[in-house]
Amino acid sequence: MGVPSSQVCSVWVQEELTNVKWILLRDVLFAALKRKLINKSEEYLWDLVEGNLGPVAEHLRDSVADRVVDGGTPQFDIDNDPSPYIRLAENVPSALASKLRRIDPYDFEKVCADVLSALGATSKVTQRSNDGGIDFIGVNLKFVSTGSVPLASTIVVIGQAKRYKEGNAISETQLREFVGAATLRRHQMLKDGNIRPLSPMLLAFWTTSEFDRNARLFARELGLWYMDGITLAAYVSQLGLEASVRALNEFPNSGNTPDNHESGRTLPRLH
Repeated sequence: MGVPSSQVCSVWVQEELTNVKWILLRDVLFAALKRKLINKSEEYLWDLVEGNLGPVAEHLRDSVADRVVDGGTPQFDIDNDPSPYIRLAENVPSALASKLRRIDPYDFEKVCADVLSALGATSKVTQRSNDGGIDFIGVNLKFVSTGSVPLASTIVVIGQAKRYKEGNAISETQLREFVGAATLRRHQMLKDGNIRPLSPMLLAFWTTSEFDRNARLFARELGLWYMDGITLAAYVSQLGLEASVRALNEFPNSGNTPDNHESGRTLPRLH
């Protein structure tokens, strides 16, 4: 292996974090490099640390800022000192996110529909096959939780659920394909009289993994409601759905499952 980039090193640092106590970033970076570059001397590794500490810290800060913009839940904290400290963020629902990655793909779609229901929508999952790329739908979601809202102003949510294993990031291409499928589904719902012509539409793409950089930028520009595994797990917890999720059976070989096709299937942040 050649000299790792600062961006790669920042990923290794995140893998190394195991504690909510503050620790010097340089020590975490050294430990990460020592684990990955097992044949290199400590002197060589410390030289890498000193040469990459600043850029790695900036990558990590950018990652936290990105997740805040995304309405997501940062998985770690890093301060702004010249010699920064870092730690795992407290109250991150990592275990619940891991559980979501192991349940049956169709059950995961039901969880997504349940989240919409808990937010006040009338929701359902679509049929198990020939779903046209749409996994769950919610109607009559109100802008506010109380008061009278005209029916034509309630939100229609059209969503796709991707139960991916950790590290299998959603791409911009997948989001573009979903947008096309959702547009067709909205047209069909209008034709069938299930929604009104002026009903605002919100496209939701929720996954148990994460989104790559280009996918996040595309989602922001288009106004997609996109949630990664940690953020979705936070929703599940805050909406009182955790017990029902933990009671779900795990899908066989889910650790190697790339997506949600094995079962025969072709929200602003809460505070």
